[in-house]
Amino acid sequence: MVMESDVKFNDHCYQIDTKLWGLPKNAAAYVIQSMKTAMIDAGTANSVKDIQKSFTNLKIDPSRIDYLIITHEHYDHGAGAAPLLEKMPKAKVFASEPASRVLMNPKETHEKDMRYAGPMGALIGPYSQIKDVAIVKEHDRFDLGNGVVLEVIDLKGHTPGGIGLLEHKTRTLFAGDAVCIYNEQTDFYIPPSAADLFDYDTYQTTLKKILAMDFDYLCLGHFGTLRQPKAKQVVKKASEVAQGWKEIIAETYTATKDEDKVVDALRSMYGNTIQKAVVDLMIKGYLISLKLV
Repeated sequence: MVMESDVKFNDHCYQIDTKLWGLPKNAAAYVIQSMKTAMIDAGTANSVKDIQKSFTNLKIDPSRIDYLIITHEHYDHGAGAAPLLEKMPKAKVFASEPASRVLMNPKETHEKDMRYAGPMGALIGPYSQIKDVAIVKEHDRFDLGNGVVLEVIDLKGHTPGGIGLLEHKTRTLFAGDAVCIYNEQTDFYIPPSAADLFDYDTYQTTLKKILAMDFDYLCLGHFGTLRQPKAKQVVKKASEVAQGWKEIIAETYTATKDEDKVVDALRSMYGNTIQKAVVDLMIKGYLISLKLV
């Protein structure tokens, strides 16, 4: 069964549709409530009005959010932090060391994102800096009270600073973009290989790490919440799809040195239903990681 966009999916956890690029079920943030409240990821600056509507619909008071935790460096998870903090007077921002550098000085990374995005760059929006970001590392914990605890898990590969959060009481893993881009309704998978921070080998190691973990819910950045046994099935399939992309990209680019030929080969896997601009963005991470360019 496909979950609603905005939903409380267990006793303490909420899914919020950030409507990336104005599209429903394209990206998600999450809120965990107990005696204290944490929010995981912040969408883009253009997402803030939709997130505020979701807060109202789900009866979440942003002024009571204590922690805003950003899972990795990319704008579609961190660029909404600065405007959201205006509604969250108590909230302190946390991220890994690499992600904290971007949040406090986003200009260079944001300019790269705009360049790599090509025609999609117009959809990205601004990325304002955060002046104070606390750094977290693996196994750090956020105790929200009443047995609700978020543990930081290193989930590198999509980016060098990728983290996830494991909530132990509800057995919920918030994985950011560590797994894949997934659409449950169409069973659609794309590797999270946007340039230029992706590392293929580290990504596959992270998927093995996730498969070895014990959890009931898997919360993806793109998009949504999955329950077992579907959750681990998606992780396994993501690994297989990523391997397939690697083989096609390496073979086609080595033979042709033509990125358009690579894009065409990959789009044919999806019956050409995926936009060229999306595939063009995602192959760049592979080309750099595999040292083909």
